[in-house]
Amino acid sequence: MHSHSFLRTLPFPTHSPKPFLALAAASSSSSGSGFELSVSDAELASRGFAVRRDAEGLDVGALNDVFARVGFPRRDPARLRRALAAGGAGGAVVWVAPSPPASAAPVAFARATGDGVFNAVVWDVVVDPSHQGLGLGRAVVERVVAELRRKGVGNIALYAEPRVVGFYRPLGFAADPDGIRGMVYSRKNQKRNR
Repeated sequence: MHSHSFLRTLPFPTHSPKPFLALAAASSSSSGSGFELSVSDAELASRGFAVRRDAEGLDVGALNDVFARVGFPRRDPARLRRALAAGGAGGAVVWVAPSPPASAAPVAFARATGDGVFNAVVWDVVVDPSHQGLGLGRAVVERVVAELRRKGVGNIALYAEPRVVGFYRPLGFAADPDGIRGMVYSRKNQKRNR
């Protein structure tokens, strides 16, 4: 099954550069953010999923399990909680869990960080392999983008594995728009350049 759940976070492997993608444009919609949702919260609920738009109640251990199942590294739970809290007013967190009953274990997740005014970066887009192909990845990315657009953020970027770039294009993202290239600072790169 094609997986679109491999959005890597720092540090990036040096052997596989990630394309820089940025949101090209927003469309009109009823989401109130200028970004159209392909499936409503009500439709997801009718399919047995609850959409959550903040990190409250999120089972970080279960999220780490999803990270591991899609090939992401496990993260220190305390640091992961800090990262989720740091998104705050400038970012967004969206996750989907089975319901009823409302579960704290996500099956799809995405988050963004940013300044809440001009720029944001989408991170950690994951869908549990047992739930891939159901449109949940698209649903969480659309809602993260919609929340950022609602806040007025105009520049939304992400880094993606080359094999999943095609997943993000229909969502309005473009690779290296206007010739702009993403660059990454990391300690590993800094040591190599000395």
